[in-house]
Amino acid sequence: MKFSWKTAAAMLCYLLGILGWCYVGAYMILTKPVRGLFDAFFAGEFTVGTILLALIEMFLYLSLAGAVWCIGYMGSDYFKTWEKEKRSSE
Repeated sequence: MKFSWKTAAAMLCYLLGILGWCYVGAYMILTKPVRGLFDAFFAGEFTVGTILLALIEMFLYLSLAGAVWCIGYMGSDYFKTWEKEKRSSE
């Protein structure tokens, strides 16, 4: 396998997609909604509405995290496809 700048760009896009998923999906979910639930519990304001709001936030952050990963994957696939097309035309 030849290692070219397109291969490096594909790997970089995929890696950025994974890191973006980790930040949005894991870090933001663990800090914002879950911390909000802990704060509400210790403040004595823990209600069903608070739980539902946290669940909605978690769902939205996971959807956003999936979109971030998909963008990275599409960028990776673009460079991989470009590399394959170039090889087949030679």
